[in-house]
Amino acid sequence: MKIPRTKDRMLLGILAGSISFIIQSVFDYTSTKKGFSKRSYWTTAAGVWVNSRRQAKKWDGQLLGAWMTFGLNVMNGIFMVWAFTKVSLNKWPLKGAVLGSAFGATVNALLSGFENNKVAPKDGTSNLSYALTNILTGLVSASVIVNVGDKSIFNEKRAMANNMNAIMVESPHYIDGSSNRDVHPIIQ
Repeated sequence: MKIPRTKDRMLLGILAGSISFIIQSVFDYTSTKKGFSKRSYWTTAAGVWVNSRRQAKKWDGQLLGAWMTFGLNVMNGIFMVWAFTKVSLNKWPLKGAVLGSAFGATVNALLSGFENNKVAPKDGTSNLSYALTNILTGLVSASVIVNVGDKSIFNEKRAMANNMNAIMVESPHYIDGSSNRDVHPIIQ
């Protein structure tokens, strides 16, 4: 089966974030049901906006937490597309794991750091589960970006080099009056 490719970077980031949200939710649900994590991502995210754990666990709190988690995953997907565009797709699993872990750790620190979030777990096992979830999310996002993104959007260095060649001019004289036929770029 041939997977259609997209050149739209924003759409690619949204797709990568959406698919990673689904995988993250399944992994997080399993982790919570098996007892590795005390609270799900959705509950922790909802805890920022509601007053108690009981409210965060109700259906509307869970929906709010899911929506916030979805939004964060989409932001991560868009950021990863931008990063891969700048640095290339070489070693994408490693880059995906590191970017997912870094983004997730930042989000977890922010969610846990809010004074009114009494829902965020403080135990090591739950936070380790969150860290593994973040790595998995990064790997899934990177995989979607590599498999669905058109390769032409990841050749930015070549495009910039071609652009620089197009704006090069010949400078016959230097400031000191000497003449040389070297080519110098115009700085814009």
